Amino acid sequence: MNYSKSRKNYIKWIKSQLVGPASDQDESLNGISPIQRYPTGVLFPIVKGGDGIDPASENQSILMGEDHDSEDETSEHCKVIEPSQKTNRYMPPSSVGFSFFIRGDKIEFHVQYFAVRYESGKERSDKGQYLSQNWKRIPLSIDDNHVANYLIHEDLKGNESKETLKFRDSILQGHAELDVLCRPFADGWIITVSLYNSSCVALDGGAEEWNNAKNEMSLFEVSLICTIDKGEVGVYPKVDPQLLSEEEQELELQYDHHHIYALGHGASVDWSLKDRQVNEIRSDFMPAVEVPQVTADVGGTDGHLLSLERLSMFKTDISELADEMDQFVYKYGKWVENQKKHSENLPSREINAGSRIVLRMDQALMRMKKGIALLREDKHAAQAFGIANKAMLLQMAQSDKAAEKLREISTYKWRPFQLAFLLMVIESAVNEDCLDRDMVDLIWFPTGGGKTEAYLGLVAFIIAWRRLTNPSSGGGTSVLMRYTLRLLTSQQYLRATRIICALELIRQENSTLGEEPITIGMWVGQASSPNTFKTAMEMVSKSVQSNGEAPGRLVLDSCPWCRKAFKAPENYHAVQSKFYFQCTNPLCDFGRSKSGRIPCNVVDDALYADPPTFLIATIDKFARLAWEERTNSFFGKNINRPPELIIQDELHLISGALGSVAGIYEAALDTVLSHKGIRPKYIASTATIRMAQEQVRRLYGKTVAVFPPPGLNCDDSFFCKDNSP
Repeated sequence: MNYSKSRKNYIKWIKSQLVGPASDQDESLNGISPIQRYPTGVLFPIVKGGDGIDPASENQSILMGEDHDSEDETSEHCKVIEPSQKTNRYMPPSSVGFSFFIRGDKIEFHVQYFAVRYESGKERSDKGQYLSQNWKRIPLSIDDNHVANYLIHEDLKGNESKETLKFRDSILQGHAELDVLCRPFADGWIITVSLYNSSCVALDGGAEEWNNAKNEMSLFEVSLICTIDKGEVGVYPKVDPQLLSEEEQELELQYDHHHIYALGHGASVDWSLKDRQVNEIRSDFMPAVEVPQVTADVGGTDGHLLSLERLSMFKTDISELADEMDQFVYKYGKWVENQKKHSENLPSREINAGSRIVLRMDQALMRMKKGIALLREDKHAAQAFGIANKAMLLQMAQSDKAAEKLREISTYKWRPFQLAFLLMVIESAVNEDCLDRDMVDLIWFPTGGGKTEAYLGLVAFIIAWRRLTNPSSGGGTSVLMRYTLRLLTSQQYLRATRIICALELIRQENSTLGEEPITIGMWVGQASSPNTFKTAMEMVSKSVQSNGEAPGRLVLDSCPWCRKAFKAPENYHAVQSKFYFQCTNPLCDFGRSKSGRIPCNVVDDALYADPPTFLIATIDKFARLAWEERTNSFFGKNINRPPELIIQDELHLISGALGSVAGIYEAALDTVLSHKGIRPKYIASTATIRMAQEQVRRLYGKTVAVFPPPGLNCDDSFFCKDNSP
């Protein structure tokens, strides 16, 4: 199947629905205004006065309760206070264009443009009453090819003095104007082509007049294309690096081989190449790009180091495995060394940016070496590392077994960046005196690359290490994990249940992990899961009375280990003072136990009574800390230690107002944990982010280390490479 062709057809359909026309036939909008039907690709009429389209409410005094007929004391308190300064309001776009750089002895290009407008008409009944308003589409081009005119710039050829040239033409039957500005620059010209709606409207009539004007006077399906006939389009001039932030300087270096040939104004811009030269530039209100294929299966060893089966035996085979890890890290070190040599040969304007990039690679390399040293020297860390790998192996194998997929146990492996991340972060995760303890380690990897497995491996390591090193106080909640969206929280909770089930099975066979079960809980709002035992009982009872299917708000609808579907009431132990899930499958590791109890819960009352080892919650739920005294159980019930690992997934979603609120919660949470004698380790993950350093500083008051650290080339960070054909 030609997936590329299918994707292009899908994008074409999306654009037809949002830009227009939705139909190839003569289109008439019945009862729907053009603005409502086509929200993009629109140029609005110019607004006279420039004050925007949202003037202050004329009824403000009424809304404030002002009584102009009363001079009593009450009216004095109700008078409207005038704003101290003029409010800036939204100005809808009326123009679109782009700029590009061109050089050559002979420079010629022509411009194509296209737009449509809609005329209103109202259908009348036999009695003359208006039934509905129709809008008829009227193309403004002069032929079927959407080419209204050609504009040839012969003037540039003889302009030896290189004076700025301006051209303006009335186009699209007088509804728009085309501006072309030619400015001399270096050995060529910067050309700016702009199309704007020349219609004007005043807002004296209020909102209704503006609403009619923007439907009748706006230009839709706007297209602007410049075709190069003679001349060479060069890379668009870059900003002086001294005017850029450090991050922008580094991005300029990393993306230096991805050339930009034009800048869009009011919309994006795209271009086409012919014989490696730009031959066409066009505005694009809905830009699309093919996401490059990347591979994470790089940077590994030739041996069995990535094998989970082998690494699960780390405690008994420390020396040989540690030596192999040294070789694994050595390969990364050689790559870093080559990057360092390359950075020394960069142009002077890029030297500082290159040095900062290489420094972060060196720091990651040094931390990996410290992680290996920890595993060699600390028996508890080595044992915890082996347990974590065993848990990952069990849950992967069990997941395939439940799905009736047969695989050799030796085929289950880490991706190189996942193992590298574990080696890099474990020393700061267990050593509170480590200088990297207060650093937020951010996993930055494309969607589907394995970020979740990377931090779940760390979760398993921390849980095991904590119980091995603190046999009397290692219970209770060890790890807190937060999400921003409830649906995402539920999805990730289901993924995390398997690793916790695997750890609990290991604990049942390993007395060194303590008597307290290893469990997981989901703590979200009552719209997603019940807050009380009573509510849980009512849900189960209601399900029993209907068809016995699993209640949706109880999240789990099957055993996370064997995947047998749940039925009410047999899979739910719901009474006045207790709730838990139970598996009844005799072939399941949990189902054949006496109670059949699964180490997962979603009911708030149950979580407060028996705090889970791994607590997954939404950020807003932490507001309950100030109102619900029982939440104290998450921070060290009885003699247990408070949580020492905090994970924030999808970090890029925490911005704006949510970021402000989350920052307050983070400060409070960090204060509580510090007061209890714990400096928690923070981990975050994202697939897309910019200004990570600034965001983390504002959110946590800490520095950040991105992993894998980007290389000098955006397409290669050693652990992730562009694999596009």
